[in-house]
Formats: sequence, C-alpha cells, structure tokens
Amino acid sequence: MSGEREDLWQALLRSGEGVVTDEDYEHGYKREVRQDLQQYVTFRVSGEVYGLAIHEIEEISKVFQTTHVPRTADFLLGIGNVRGRIMPVIDLARRLRLRLVERGRAARVLIVHFNDEPYGLVVDEVMDVIRIPPEAMEDKPGGFTGARAEYIRALGRTGKELVIILHLPALLDAKDFVKATVYEEGRA
Repeated sequence: MSGEREDLWQALLRSGEGVVTDEDYEHGYKREVRQDLQQYVTFRVSGEVYGLAIHEIEEISKVFQTTHVPRTADFLLGIGNVRGRIMPVIDLARRLRLRLVERGRAARVLIVHFNDEPYGLVVDEVMDVIRIPPEAMEDKPGGFTGARAEYIRALGRTGKELVIILHLPALLDAKDFVKATVYEEGRA
C-alpha cells in the first residue's frame, strides 16, 4: 500500500468504526444508512457557529447590492434582487444582536423561503453541511433568555463543537421589520 492509503487505512482502524471490505459486500453485507439524521447548513456569524435545516435554504449566494428602505429596523439591510426575485435582506449579526465584525470575502447570503416569500440572510461565512442524529440535539437550555432566546430552536453537538440551530419563523417575524417608533406612531 502507498503511504497515503496506509495512513487512511490506519485512521479507519483507529476510529473504532467497522471496516468493510469488498468480500463483505460479496457475502450480502448492506451498509446501514441512518434515516433519522437531520442535515444542517452551518455558518459563522460574529465568531459563533449557527445552523439551519438544509431544507430551509434554497440557495447560497455571494453578497449582492441592496436598496435601503426607510423607517425599517436596523437589521434589515434593504431589498435585494436576485435574478428578478425581490427579497428583504437581513443582517443576521444585527438581528441576533451580536457584536458586528467586518465582513470578508467569505460572506454569503443564505436565501431562504418562508411563507412563500424569499428572504436573504447575510452571514460571515458558510462552513459545511453536517448531519446531526436526534440524540445529539438538545432543547435550548433554560438559561437562554432575553432577546436572542426566541431565535434559537435547539442546540446540536457535532464532536466537540456546539451548533446553535436557529428558528426561522422567529427570525423572519415581519412585525419586527419596521422601526419600533414607526410602529408605535401607527398605534397612537
């Protein structure tokens, strides 16, 4: 075996996972595929790792130009146009009330669909698509309170890393898109 293949083989053996050979398949071995694993797209916002269920994300785009809409919340960057589709574009760091960091070239827009409408969520970096088994998911702990708590659906563990799974309906609640002062003026 070449050095690289030898290293891979040794890594598989050390992992504790059963190593299946061609001979096993010839004798009827069927690889077990877990159907209960949920897939999540993970991304970074202000240094924290978040995730959304893969079925909630329609597309990942480079950051595109937006047109500011007056009297809207500060997290609403404006309205964007992607191939003729108009959508509100949200700065996820501001929406989650996180410290703002300068965005680099890795910044992306997650285009999601909610209530039959597209929305853009600007994130600092898209990381990976991961699978999390149900037993590695935890309800959000009681210690999560305050403004951000409503946006968190669950916590997922992948090895040593904790992924904060976001609750899309709470993030995209349209009543929050208008500045509070405008909303209050309308009620008076």
